[in-house]
Amino acid sequence: MPTFSASAYVVLGLLAQSGSATPYALDREIQQSIGHFWAFPRSQIYAEAARLVRHGLVVEEREGSGRRRRTLSLTPAGRDLLATWLTGPADRPTEIHDEGLLRLYFQQGGSSGADQVRRLAEQQLLAHRRKLAEYETILATAPAADEPPADPPGLGLTFQPPQAAALAYGLRFERMAIDFWSEIAERGADVVDPRVPVAEADGEQQ
Repeated sequence: MPTFSASAYVVLGLLAQSGSATPYALDREIQQSIGHFWAFPRSQIYAEAARLVRHGLVVEEREGSGRRRRTLSLTPAGRDLLATWLTGPADRPTEIHDEGLLRLYFQQGGSSGADQVRRLAEQQLLAHRRKLAEYETILATAPAADEPPADPPGLGLTFQPPQAAALAYGLRFERMAIDFWSEIAERGADVVDPRVPVAEADGEQQ
């Protein structure tokens, strides 16, 4: 059996939750759930699904007429592979693909550079506040822990404690990012320099 990327397991996991789905339905589900924290282009869904079909992990049924939609579902082998992945080690280092952080890294020093850094921080603040508001809306529409599962927009196919914990991570991350960029927007990048003690950095900014 070849090695599969995390994207393949996204398809397997969603099919395990839904029972069966068209690639279009998978794309919609991704946008409402893991798309908040895992980038997944629509073209990749079709590529991964085709690969999983070739290896007997997913079965595809196509309509005989009309739009000839394809419906995907897990095979027993696909379900077993997903179970192995879910129970296996998750020891790969976290990858941070943050364009704001990338732009911050390449900024220059000096007064003109400081102005650019502040503008960048203000832009990032707006973006992270929008994302936090989106997460807070999802939380507001989520069923309480003792309520039966619901299907409001933005929650995906299931919203049990594991999915709620993923939402908690998103909320915490956005709040951390807002604190980080707020410090830079208000007092410059020097204030978050880890080489400078906090008290000293605060004194220099006064």
